Amino acid sequence: MSQRTANRARVIRALRERGPLSRRELAGTGLSRSTVTAVVDELVGAGVVTETEGPVRGAGRPAQLLSLHPRLGVAVGVEIANGVVRAAVCDVSRRLLSHGEIAVDDRTEPEKTLVVVGELVDRLLDGRPRESVLGVGVAIPGPIQRGTGRSGRATTLKPWVDVNPYAAAAEALRLPLAVDNDANLAAVAEATWGAARGLRDVAYVYSAAGIGVGFILNGSLYAGANGTAGELGHTTIDENGEICECGGRGCLNTLANAASITQNLRRSHGRELSIGEVITLAHDGDLGCRRVIADAGRHIGLAAANLYNLLDPELIVLGGNLAPAGEILLGPLRESMARRAIHAGEVLPPFIAGELGQDVVVAMGAAAVVLRDDERFPLPVRHTGK
Repeated sequence: MSQRTANRARVIRALRERGPLSRRELAGTGLSRSTVTAVVDELVGAGVVTETEGPVRGAGRPAQLLSLHPRLGVAVGVEIANGVVRAAVCDVSRRLLSHGEIAVDDRTEPEKTLVVVGELVDRLLDGRPRESVLGVGVAIPGPIQRGTGRSGRATTLKPWVDVNPYAAAAEALRLPLAVDNDANLAAVAEATWGAARGLRDVAYVYSAAGIGVGFILNGSLYAGANGTAGELGHTTIDENGEICECGGRGCLNTLANAASITQNLRRSHGRELSIGEVITLAHDGDLGCRRVIADAGRHIGLAAANLYNLLDPELIVLGGNLAPAGEILLGPLRESMARRAIHAGEVLPPFIAGELGQDVVVAMGAAAVVLRDDERFPLPVRHTGK
């Protein structure tokens, strides 16, 4: 590979991994400013890179930002969740073009669920040819074993337990594919578009049917040796507590996931509320709803203290169906975490709600995996010159 080709590849890779950048920021990738200018001018002329005005900072003029040209293709992200499938389409400049969801029965077989996924993806592509799709990222609610590629028993969507989701989705969608855990991909979304932009050590706590964590450590997604890192919902909080579906006793999921919160209110409220209803009532002042959410926050805070003591992230983000509770949950959570974390005078990391909504964060993260990976999902870029 010539030096000129290598320089073009470096600029394209930086724009894929980091999104829109200024020329000065591109120079920070190890290229001189004169080289950046020459490479960018060539890529703009070839229609690979486009230049737009960024946000105004201070009293100066808006920065000129470079990004990959939207016509180079799109990435699709899919979330297969309990009761719903969601999808998002993003172009290579990281602009969200469309997203949507379809309700599905939790008992539906994977093959039938993937038919629904295919229909949703085709609808969201809105006439764009399938050839324009660089790849599809697929998220499932559970760990994927690295050795076998099969989903683990902690998967909350039971028809998908012990299924190879990559093989099933590849056959159904017939597009280049990546598959991962939902919390992992939500973490990538927040690192790409949300609260964790620019950070290298982040824990993303994702609440859905269970509670998982996506880790970004030293700038890279961390899944563990077997792919099961981040199963926070199956850490023991009360060793004399209720039996969890995993066979353990007193797991965080039995104390703080959506189902445990709503079950605690069944007697006092006369019916089973949804987690959304509980959060709305809590914001409206319902004391019982506020209490159970605060209790859940304290339990998550205990687990988060252990997480911090082990990994020391610079930020912890909460996303998923508990995030709309805001400070009703986060206040007790931080207090519980602070009592148990070994911080010895150091400042504990912020624990904040994510910036991306629960209806789109996982699907966007699945698309981001495609946008960032120049090896598995190459751009249709024709090199100019020698």
